[in-house]
Amino acid sequence: MSKETEYPPHAVRLAEGFYAVAGDKLTHPWDASAYLFTGDEPVLVDCGSAEGYPALKRNLASLGVRPQDIRAVYATHGHWDHLSGFARLRAESGAKLYVHELDRRQVETGDPERTGAFLYGRPFPPAAADGLLREGDALPAGRYRLEVIHTPGHTPGSVSFLFDAAPGPVLIAGDALWGGYHPKVGSDLDDWQASLDKLLARRFELMTFGHLPPTLAYDAHAKVGEARRQLGTYMNPWFKPFHERFRY
Repeated sequence: MSKETEYPPHAVRLAEGFYAVAGDKLTHPWDASAYLFTGDEPVLVDCGSAEGYPALKRNLASLGVRPQDIRAVYATHGHWDHLSGFARLRAESGAKLYVHELDRRQVETGDPERTGAFLYGRPFPPAAADGLLREGDALPAGRYRLEVIHTPGHTPGSVSFLFDAAPGPVLIAGDALWGGYHPKVGSDLDDWQASLDKLLARRFELMTFGHLPPTLAYDAHAKVGEARRQLGTYMNPWFKPFHERFRY
């Protein structure tokens, strides 16, 4: 089976009431992962890009969820591939957006550099935040409560989420794990190292992150430890925008 068809284009159940609904294998090649928590008031963690929004709607529909059913989007951070689809979702649903204060301005202004939109050659539709995510917050998410962990490094306002599920404690790391590094998008290596150390001080058994296929990774704590050891060992100044092609 080819890489392009390795995963079927639909929602993927990760745990009871917890689904992967967006990502490069589910909605659009440029999309980051997004997750749905079902229940009386469904919520999303991230929502993917504007390019992938039609496929996100399709995947939600496969679970019997309409855009107008979504009550909130909790943003791991304010980047194009994670959040540029929100303006379209809000227009259909009235969903509320929650983001960390340190990424709020770029989301509300659509800053092309801080949102990483320049990497895709697309605009970031500005979106007003309805609330702010803070360290230690406990957010309702269907049958679960998500603990907010501030994990700056990829961006100043990056957050991760931790919750207890039947398979074991689950970490949604966002781009705190294996995210791209560039000063234009607000990356800071010292902050990133401290954030990974913070995560390693917590207990979790499974994880998913911003650019993982739609699955939960086991032996998660050891994998975060490996990422911590690798951080900063290789920086590529030739990283090219996704919408451009090189001739060689």
